[in-house]
Amino acid sequence: MASDPYKVVSMIYDHMMHRLSYNEWANYIIDIKTFYKDDAEKFLEVACGTGKLNTYLEKSFNDIVLLDISKSMLDVIPSDRKRVCADMTRQPFKSNFDFIYSTFDSINYITDEEEIVRYMWGIRNILSDDGIFTFDASLENNSIKNVKRLNRINKFKGIEYKQVSKYEKDFRLHRNSFRMKLANGEIIEEVHTQKIYDFEFYFDAGERAGLHVLGCFEAFTFEDANDESERIQFIMKKL
Repeated sequence: MASDPYKVVSMIYDHMMHRLSYNEWANYIIDIKTFYKDDAEKFLEVACGTGKLNTYLEKSFNDIVLLDISKSMLDVIPSDRKRVCADMTRQPFKSNFDFIYSTFDSINYITDEEEIVRYMWGIRNILSDDGIFTFDASLENNSIKNVKRLNRINKFKGIEYKQVSKYEKDFRLHRNSFRMKLANGEIIEEVHTQKIYDFEFYFDAGERAGLHVLGCFEAFTFEDANDESERIQFIMKKL
């Protein structure tokens, strides 16, 4: 049986991001929750992948639902966790959440502006009246700074992989192409495309979706971000 490319790429991503402290990222999300919605009881993680971040959050967040488009990645998560397989732009929920969060610049994978607005509308519709939505986004300076560093060849757990990263400035598209050779000789090729939106776009999209920006910070800090930032963290709630 052929391997699932989403699952393999996710494992390779975890390896390539070994320098990132998931504990540090979880603590940042917890700090945002504590400051903006300390009484939150119901949580939703959007684009959760294999749920690695959740292992650092579940002791602090009592009732978490994990959503991702890949069933194979969700299957990695223990079956006693609440898991939902769905496109993040088509939220299937009828109940509300107090705190919704997304990480790893997942929003940049939505490459159409109207889809971003539709996504935010979907989030708004499942937020409790004073609920919080927080996410990080990658800006152009992040692509420009890191595009060369992301071209690499390596091996991990018997998987040989090559990543080719290219930022198409005229189209504001950042593409990461992966070619992976598994231990059994199987070849998996995958292209991840992200749209790099302007800083101001997220404010406009949020307002169109009935969301108000409470804060916009340099990622992993509480310092105000601007259009020269590389990665930014938004905190939004209903208008």
